[in-house]
Amino acid sequence: MPGARFKNKTLVDILRQSRDLYGQKTCMKAFRGDRFIDISYLEFAQTAFDLARGLLSLGLKPEDKVALLSENRPEWGASYLATLAAGGINVPLDALLKISGWSHILRESESRFLVVSQNFLPEIEQISDDIPDLEFLICMDRPPSGSSAIYFDDLEAKGSQYGGELVRPEVDDLAAIIYTSGTTGQSKGVMLTHENIVVDIDGILQMIDIEENDNFISVLPIHHTFECTCGFLVPIAGGACITYARGLASKLIVEDIKNNNATIILGVPLLFEKMHDGLMKAISKKPPLTRAIFKTTYGLSNALNSILKIKAGSMIFKGLREKAGLSSLRLMVAGGAAMPPEVAKVFNLLGFTFLQGYGLTESSPVLTFNPPDRRKDDSIGIPIPAAEMKIVNPDSRGIGEIFARGPMVMKGYYNNEAATNEVLMDGWLHTGDIGWVDNEGYYYITGRLKNVIVTSGGKNVYPEEIEYELGKSPYILESLVLGFPTGAKRGEEIQAIVVPDYEYFDILAEESGKSFTSDEIEAIIKKEVADMCAHLASYKRVKYVQLREEEFEKTSTKKIKRFLFTQKPELINNRGNDK
Repeated sequence: MPGARFKNKTLVDILRQSRDLYGQKTCMKAFRGDRFIDISYLEFAQTAFDLARGLLSLGLKPEDKVALLSENRPEWGASYLATLAAGGINVPLDALLKISGWSHILRESESRFLVVSQNFLPEIEQISDDIPDLEFLICMDRPPSGSSAIYFDDLEAKGSQYGGELVRPEVDDLAAIIYTSGTTGQSKGVMLTHENIVVDIDGILQMIDIEENDNFISVLPIHHTFECTCGFLVPIAGGACITYARGLASKLIVEDIKNNNATIILGVPLLFEKMHDGLMKAISKKPPLTRAIFKTTYGLSNALNSILKIKAGSMIFKGLREKAGLSSLRLMVAGGAAMPPEVAKVFNLLGFTFLQGYGLTESSPVLTFNPPDRRKDDSIGIPIPAAEMKIVNPDSRGIGEIFARGPMVMKGYYNNEAATNEVLMDGWLHTGDIGWVDNEGYYYITGRLKNVIVTSGGKNVYPEEIEYELGKSPYILESLVLGFPTGAKRGEEIQAIVVPDYEYFDILAEESGKSFTSDEIEAIIKKEVADMCAHLASYKRVKYVQLREEEFEKTSTKKIKRFLFTQKPELINNRGNDK
């Protein structure tokens, strides 16, 4: 692994360095009109610096907050770096929030500027007059007649004529305040400095090689720290290209990967699970001979990989990857939640390099990563350079809370000293995640500390373990496992809220010529839950099952908002569903 490349540099320094190193090389590809256009490093940097001068011409002062709200697009990244070059602090907004959520963050962060795309401008203009600190709206697209928003291109042009000097931020200056998406329902503003983020970028680039022709396909929400750091700032620092996908539909993503020769994709587990399921369903529809050939060659790839440590999938399954439109991909990176190891294993055996990492918004975000040449599919990897980790208060199995420290750990929560003191103690970040570490230093996640269910027998049950098992059933789309109060007795019993995979039931009905009644679906689901839990210890088995028609509400990184159920027991306490 090479040494640190960006020591004592700020994100603005990295932009200047990449501009000078890569010049006319394509920095970004974005869909405009009916085609993808290329933006060079020189063009992107010029836009960012001109926009920075434009912000200064409007009176941006050091440490002013600039909120960002849009789809994934080059203007978002240019605005992010322009804010820093003008001495401001970024406040990325989650595009999936409701107006009330944006309003709360804008007020809480005291944002004075908001850069927004036209898709969100009408809603923002409804509340802008009621946000006391908000003075300037800047629209990435030409605003409609009558709007008070400043057009992005006009501000950039104004900046190109502005004679003021750009700011040279220090490494310990705040770069961003990122409000957590809230699986617990409590959104807090994570303060990240230039050093926090740059050290994380450096650690990532020491663990993986970014090649000259690498092209990142951007699909995760760019406001989220995982995509911002790893899918935007890492490729900028490494001289790679970023292609902004036209949309989130699987067909569009695959077409954009194929047509732009994308080589790297970052995703949350749900994205890769859907890609995996799509591949497996396509294979299952092939003639018997084709399926038999696939099974044989897959077994051969597995044997060569397991016994001889030969990665033969890249050669054996070359045709399959080409037909799937994924032949250009060389690297898949999963983060944001626990990844089913069998999904990672399948992709690796098919010839991709599939790696899992781990981190939090509070750590900029990456703390661990699987080395490409020494990966473990069921592990979140080893600490990246400069990160230090340990397991605290382990039980008899070595499972305890994961603590982390290092220069990538946040400065604290914005205007929330009490919350900061709860998670930052003696330099250690209390992650709230439960896990263990093996004798080679690889870490494993078993669940969240706040989610642990304590049975009447005093046993700790990690709901994520049971949800993982239930997810293996083709009949179950998703599930949420919760503790159910036992009444007079101390402790809790296990309850599962299950969303059936109705699409799978429809396929079965079409094949058999018989539709399923609600009672039949419920009976099948209850049997599946029992079967999936049969090999678990008796105290971990689900006692109550409740069916749910709609998918669970999720954060932007596709984590279920568990607090919506744990805080509203009347929604789930239904003993009539005793299985």
